[in-house]
Amino acid sequence: MRVVETDDGTVAELTPAAYRRLRRATETLRAELVVRLAAEAGLRPAEIARVRPGDVTAFDRDGTEHYFLAIPGADDADEPTRRAYLSPDLEHDARQYARANDLDDGDRLVPVTPRRVQMLVSETGERAADRTGDERFRSISSRTLRRFFARRLLAEEGVDPHVVATVGGWERLSALERFLPDLDPTDVAGAFERTSLVAGGDEPSEAATVVAGRFEAAFERLRDAADALSTASTRGGVERRLCERLIDGEPYEAAWVGERRGETVTVAAQGGPGAVELDGLNTTEGAVGEALESGTVRTTEDVQTDPAFAAWRDHADATGYRAAAVVPIGDGETTDGVLGVGTAAPVGERERALLSDLGLRVGRAITVVEQRKLLLADTVVELTVESTDTDSFFVALSGEHDCTVTLDGVVPGEAGTLVYFVTLADAGTEAVLSWATDRTAVADARLVRDYGDEALLELVLDGADLAPTLVDRGATVAEMEASGGTQRVVAQVSAETDVRRLVGDVTGAFPDTELVTKRERDRPAETPTAFRASLRDSLTDKQSAVLQAAYHAGYFEWPRGSTAEELADAIGITSPTLHNHLRRAQQKLLTAFFTDEQRSEDAASPWADG
Repeated sequence: MRVVETDDGTVAELTPAAYRRLRRATETLRAELVVRLAAEAGLRPAEIARVRPGDVTAFDRDGTEHYFLAIPGADDADEPTRRAYLSPDLEHDARQYARANDLDDGDRLVPVTPRRVQMLVSETGERAADRTGDERFRSISSRTLRRFFARRLLAEEGVDPHVVATVGGWERLSALERFLPDLDPTDVAGAFERTSLVAGGDEPSEAATVVAGRFEAAFERLRDAADALSTASTRGGVERRLCERLIDGEPYEAAWVGERRGETVTVAAQGGPGAVELDGLNTTEGAVGEALESGTVRTTEDVQTDPAFAAWRDHADATGYRAAAVVPIGDGETTDGVLGVGTAAPVGERERALLSDLGLRVGRAITVVEQRKLLLADTVVELTVESTDTDSFFVALSGEHDCTVTLDGVVPGEAGTLVYFVTLADAGTEAVLSWATDRTAVADARLVRDYGDEALLELVLDGADLAPTLVDRGATVAEMEASGGTQRVVAQVSAETDVRRLVGDVTGAFPDTELVTKRERDRPAETPTAFRASLRDSLTDKQSAVLQAAYHAGYFEWPRGSTAEELADAIGITSPTLHNHLRRAQQKLLTAFFTDEQRSEDAASPWADG
């Protein structure tokens, strides 16, 4: 293994040499196959436990045979979740293993629970540590192996990130950013030399010059618009500044932002000459609907002839553009609006990529100002929502096991996951953990502490549930309990929130859900609250997440409910990085506490000034 210095501290990486030592530490063919499926094909424990010999298919491309593994869903009737890629060597060994064990095409290749898969990886790491003396092997998990899979393909093999995300099951390319190598000028220059952008001795054509000039103008305009987002303090301010900056120079003649409200999109801000009527664009049909549904940029070279842009024609005539693009606005998790731009010339592929990135930046800026508004509001709206929709993870868990699950805390993990700490009552811990790790929504699950009649569990979720769906739309979850197939969530939103729209979005995702109560509450101006708010402002997002995770996982208790290695693996970071963040967060916590305490003592002292 090797240790690399990053902005987040020290990070341990599984090197190819260390991976070979790990493979040599396996004692059975089954354990070796499990390790290889995780590290060389990027499979999760629940996926390894479901795959069958018959799920492997061959694909011929120009005389070269490639192998794909269609990973079955949790239910045999479900469609495959994705197609993983198997190297010829791994496909051969998996086929030989199936033949040696007399497995039919429909038999499970590794007929164990996902929990047992995790244990096989952990036991292999323990043996590797004993044999090599390298203690870092003891922290090896299935998530470590998936990170090795991604890093090897991206940094060493140079595979396109989109391909890696597709075969590895990462829904967002941003989840792979931390695995991408740093590039120096030589790397960048070499990449551009392989494109038509660099003249290989020939003069560029007039058309190429025009296209390059347009792209440069678009790049400057979009960068300027993105830079302006950070200075807005409200959603309306974000939308207005975006439109103003986009039309402040070439190449855009018009820009508008539409907010999604139920089944319609309402124009909330616009930029362009005059007060142009935009009612024809208040719809989720055509290009707008396509962009919202797919989450991708939709373009046209001619508004007047493209039926998907029929609602734009009067607007285009009045404003003076011919080509157009619709850009979904969202924070990477949800899409709740669109940006429309009108331009004289068609939008190229690179400009589409820039517009797509801008849509993400706008979505995140809106999320930030909405959360800030909730934090500073004197009055909040408290919503109680109940659901019996089994697509929500905790509804399914509590209904399947007839148990009660209560939320203790939740913190963000890596790659878009959420780390839940929940109290389980009225069910067997092992049965629940085994069931949970077999769900595609669960990246990891473990027991933190057993209290006899109750247990504290840690669940790493990257799938659908009612609580994060509310959070994605600007709410703060105060309470969550699921019992016997019914989930109840108490959340707070700002007084300006469109509650009807929020509830519509939630019931759209989980139809068997209803709003039970809605009431305004005054937020008390208490000193502890102000202290906590001040402390949160001083902590980075990562420090706050690590501190909360350590608290809920019993890291500060004696005896400890979780080790640093277990905690780091749940969040998706290494132990040295966790200690780095935890130590800095503790220092800030103690500084804030003792500084505040000292001020109070000084004020009460008879020797205080005044």
